[in-house]
Amino acid sequence: MLRSFQVTNHRFLAGPQELRPVGNRSGALPAPVTAIRGAVATGKSSLVDALAHMRDAVLNSVSGWDPYAGPVRAPHLGFADRPSEFAVTFVAEGVPYSYGFRLDRADVVEEWLHTSPHQRKRVVFERSGEQIRIGAQFDSARYGIGALTPLVRPNALLLGLAGQLHAEALTPAHRWFADRLDVVGGAGDPREIEHRLGSHLSRSAEHAARLLTLLRGADLGVEDILVPAPDPMYADYLRELDGEIAVATKEADACLTTPGHAVELEHSHGLTPAALNRELANLRAARDTLYARMADRRGVGVSLVHTGVDTAIDVAAESTSTLALLRLLPAVLDALDIGRVLVVDDLDLHLPTDVAARLIAMFTEPDTNPRGAQLIYTTRAEPAAARHTSVWSLHRTESGTGELVAR
Repeated sequence: MLRSFQVTNHRFLAGPQELRPVGNRSGALPAPVTAIRGAVATGKSSLVDALAHMRDAVLNSVSGWDPYAGPVRAPHLGFADRPSEFAVTFVAEGVPYSYGFRLDRADVVEEWLHTSPHQRKRVVFERSGEQIRIGAQFDSARYGIGALTPLVRPNALLLGLAGQLHAEALTPAHRWFADRLDVVGGAGDPREIEHRLGSHLSRSAEHAARLLTLLRGADLGVEDILVPAPDPMYADYLRELDGEIAVATKEADACLTTPGHAVELEHSHGLTPAALNRELANLRAARDTLYARMADRRGVGVSLVHTGVDTAIDVAAESTSTLALLRLLPAVLDALDIGRVLVVDDLDLHLPTDVAARLIAMFTEPDTNPRGAQLIYTTRAEPAAARHTSVWSLHRTESGTGELVAR
């Protein structure tokens, strides 16, 4: 669950901007759908890119950033010498967290992770330059945070290093970025679209049937999707992982709907719901890695059958609207299945209006969104008034930068 996101000095967004996806329900619970409306050049893509950049920094700053260069960042061109800051509040494994960092040209200037169990703030760690303070409630010898502090580079994130080395106290926060946040932005690469589509379809006949039903309902002329049989070298391993994922998912669903089942599972197998969801995330990651290796070896090979056309069409040759939908469907369905926060730039840009509305509505209905997934999307059009929807606007200021305003 995403509660708020703040960004300062990233691309078109020079000043501090805060997004709080709170709907019109009682209390301050995040809305399942948040729409951000803005004209061209108001900063919509910059906002989505900021969330993607924060996620990438957590997951890749240790292994992906040049150790001899400054942090990877994209400040506003008019304020390149000023730091860039990113901060987010979220709920992971039932516990509220706040996490953020500040970057300048050379180093990670600040980084912090706080948690608030029972509405009481606790410092997990606070980093200022080379100094890292660990909260009194977290025994560094037991949880391993203290052992990591000498290893973190000045231009990499401690949370990223902790995720790679599995420091227990930081695992829930790192896993939220890795498994619970998905960002779809920028120009869609047909090869990446085909890869994710093929991976999604190959998981089960039910996955394929559900996606095909939605695709047919979009009235884009698609009649069927052809997916090659798994490579024999990988087929047994994929089948085994899919079986384990199905069993673990069934157990997680039972824990979600029946509290007594969660107690029984912990008593019989020593697994809490949080530990079970961690195992599910590990299985999904292993499955994705194995599928990627198979696709690298023999290609994805997905093609679409259109009404009245005898020859199946490769994904890369599809129309702009079909590609846009093929790009979104796996991300939407995965978000609903897992309970992810899905962030999409210009969701309705290349989609028929009714198709975009149908995808958005899937997040507002309990029947199609039982795990509390969230959709945050940008649009140039006026969002339709709907319950369970938070609406924001992005404007261009007199100084030529973007400004985010709640409506």
